[in-house]
Amino acid sequence: MGDSGFKHSEAFLQWIWENLLFDFTALQTNEGQPVHVLDPGKQNVTDGPDFKQAIVQIGNLTWHGDVELHINNRGWLEHRHHEDPNYNNVILHVVAEKGGLPAITKSGQQLPTLNLEPHLSKELSRFLKSFSTSGKLNCSTGLQFISERAFYEQLDKAHLEYFEKKADDFLQYYDPELLPTQAWKYALVISLWDGLGISHNRKPMQKTACKWIQVINSENRLPAITEILEFAGFKNKINPDLKWNYKSVRPANHPRNRIIEAINLSEAIINLPFDHFLNLELAPAWDRFLYSAGLKKTGRYQILYGTVFLPALYMLGKLFAHQKLSDAAFSSWKHLKTPIPSSILSSFHSLPINNQRYRKKLGSVHLLNAYCKAGKCTECFVLKKAIQS
Repeated sequence: MGDSGFKHSEAFLQWIWENLLFDFTALQTNEGQPVHVLDPGKQNVTDGPDFKQAIVQIGNLTWHGDVELHINNRGWLEHRHHEDPNYNNVILHVVAEKGGLPAITKSGQQLPTLNLEPHLSKELSRFLKSFSTSGKLNCSTGLQFISERAFYEQLDKAHLEYFEKKADDFLQYYDPELLPTQAWKYALVISLWDGLGISHNRKPMQKTACKWIQVINSENRLPAITEILEFAGFKNKINPDLKWNYKSVRPANHPRNRIIEAINLSEAIINLPFDHFLNLELAPAWDRFLYSAGLKKTGRYQILYGTVFLPALYMLGKLFAHQKLSDAAFSSWKHLKTPIPSSILSSFHSLPINNQRYRKKLGSVHLLNAYCKAGKCTECFVLKKAIQS
């Protein structure tokens, strides 16, 4: 099991313990003592044992203290808890695999161990083991039943979260010390350069965008393409501060080509009257914007329309008290259909989903990255529906 899978499976085991999602009528330690969980405790979000203030009856004694969970007994030694005095108050070691050396605290106390796996439902047990399957979604290998309705409820949630994230991302480039119109345009410039740098070259593209803006502010002129290409290291000498990644980069995505496109976009932004961006016909405005920059409406720019332009307009409405603009941007996002490269969403293709409209919904990217790959299965409607069924 890889490190990420191990971490995610332990988090899942903690969720099971916290919510008492197991048959606790006949629990017993590996030594054969009966166990009654009176209070699983409060999850610890800082260093130390997983749960604090637990109350557990073991045999005829009731213990108050901490509970630590691992997939197997090896976790206690691998995490070096036997050397850490913070774990001296642990009263129960909970695992999901049988066998291994017993857990011993730094004070020398051998802890009773509870193997939880035999007391889990078949669905939860199977899902817990699915974290060891590399390269596949846990729900595709760990669930026998997947509700399409639950999947799309989760997707809708992720779609809205993604928009909020992109709006927050835009604000990080907004400089409140500048004039609002100027600050907004510059934030849009950097956001577009950042988007054109995905996924390998975001940081150097951001730095190059800042250089482009710096020339405008310091010299009151639009920098020449050759000047920016030289700064980026694509003329006479390499810029050691910009580490470009060429791995798996197709010719069209080469940083030099993306920089030229970004410059054309940036010049169009600076030259367009500000009122242009207050237009409530958002998609036609984006098309005219691309046309003025001499760019075609490719799949990349359809994605940037959703991930950069709409969040920027949403924040513009908020910043200038133009609620209709914010509402229009948000509504456009909710109903947006954007072709996403199949390779990005290939993990979803194995799911038993008949309606595949997720292929054109940008929230699918957020669902995959923020939930599936991040191991946040316990926050997903798909798993919760499967457990309830």
